Amino acid sequence: MSVIVRPANEADIDGAVDLLHGHMSAKISRERWRTLLDYPWRPPDADRGCVAVDGDHVVGFLGLVYVDRQFAGRTERFCNICAWYLLKDYRGRGIGREIQNVSIANKDQTYTLVTATAGTDRAFRGAGFDVLDDRRYLLRRRAGAPRQIEWREGPDAIAESLNPQDRAILEHHRAFNLRHLLISAGGRTCYLIVQARKQGADVNYHQVLYASDPDVVAAHGQAIADAILEPGRAIFAIDPHFLPETMPWVSEPIRQPRLCSAPRLAPTAIDHLYNEIVLLDLKLP
Repeated sequence: MSVIVRPANEADIDGAVDLLHGHMSAKISRERWRTLLDYPWRPPDADRGCVAVDGDHVVGFLGLVYVDRQFAGRTERFCNICAWYLLKDYRGRGIGREIQNVSIANKDQTYTLVTATAGTDRAFRGAGFDVLDDRRYLLRRRAGAPRQIEWREGPDAIAESLNPQDRAILEHHRAFNLRHLLISAGGRTCYLIVQARKQGADVNYHQVLYASDPDVVAAHGQAIADAILEPGRAIFAIDPHFLPETMPWVSEPIRQPRLCSAPRLAPTAIDHLYNEIVLLDLKLP
């Protein structure tokens, strides 16, 4: 029977989860994998990824996590690309390329790929994707630094101080393993969503996933690191594309560049929310 490549629907959820859990990573539970196809902010008209099916069997899948967001009075649809897997017996027949082509057919959407491998990097750069970032800035806490900012942490502590758009973002991400902070400095406030994860045995990265006012981070990044990091080997990390200018901070290369296709948006409008990093509780590479 010939393989059919098409957008995934509700009936494909179990087959796609079996494929991902059984062949891509059993370390991620079936319940977690299911969130890639059934997440709380999915637009009603959005598909659930792209599948390759052979008869009744899902033999390939590419995760597509969609969200509609408002920019300058218009709705922009974002699509996070993730979890690309095709059974070995079906490789080398053009099926993977067909999955890719079906998945990125809508040229008006903003696509992001933040967990690229060497293979997906080649495939999507070949399809016209641009490098979003290939480095990230690193700031460490300074011992004994004076307090220069005010800040509050936790969804319940900051929700009432947010504008409606940021409050919606908070509610979408409340249940996930993230830090929600409201920074006040220089007469301005910035809502930060940060992911704290260990890298190696003892370095704790606090990676910025969202900043409502990047100018605050650019002007007060070191003071933010001094305030929110615990003593020891902790790092405040932010990708350069978040910020309005190049900063004189220490940086390190990202193992695999983050990619995007954004025909209507500036890089500063792209963050690291609404994606598989959040849904699967993975560390942003």
